[in-house]
Amino acid sequence: MAMRRAVLLAVWLAAVVSIAPARAQSGDILRPSDGSSVDEHIARELQEHRGVVILDAILSTPAIGGDTTRCAFPVLTLGQASNKDAPQKTVRGSVVGGGGKLVAFGAITSLPPGEHLVLSIACNNTSESYSGPHAKFQVRAGEIVNVGALRIDHKSDALFSQTGKMHRAVEDLNPDIVAFLKARAPRAMTNVVRRPMTMLGAADNAARTRTQVCGPLGCL
Repeated sequence: MAMRRAVLLAVWLAAVVSIAPARAQSGDILRPSDGSSVDEHIARELQEHRGVVILDAILSTPAIGGDTTRCAFPVLTLGQASNKDAPQKTVRGSVVGGGGKLVAFGAITSLPPGEHLVLSIACNNTSESYSGPHAKFQVRAGEIVNVGALRIDHKSDALFSQTGKMHRAVEDLNPDIVAFLKARAPRAMTNVVRRPMTMLGAADNAARTRTQVCGPLGCL
């Protein structure tokens, strides 16, 4: 089990390091493609009348025995509220290792101004997906905004059941994330505005997970 987790973590870190620069696909702020600093990259994004958003997901999924286990590799899908046909953006949330120490983070990205939604949260290491929209947040041109972390705790009704109860809440970012970003972009992080996302719907709901089945031709 420990070996499998180590292999998964190595794969995840490789994915974070190789984040593609295409805006429509993933968070790109931490990997400038032209060799510039993260501070310089953020400054250019803001000059192009976009906003930079920092967010995270904390996802706990059912574990054998009725308890929950924290998702090792959470992924958030974002979309524009006013334009359903606009490209969606996928960002990778925080990876937390033993003792709760932050290992990797990728959920800082640039977005056009306007209202945006957290459309879904998925757990890459268990293939579970939770469709939303779960929350909304505002992006303003020329602004760096911390919208916090969306927490989802899902407890199963029974062993191997896909139904259960889900509790959602908006929390502050892990202080380790803030410290990590301050080290990577010290100038930009002095100008961050804190404006937490607004959760959509009730905090407590019946839950049903969707498990992806993946093969050589993709995922269903």
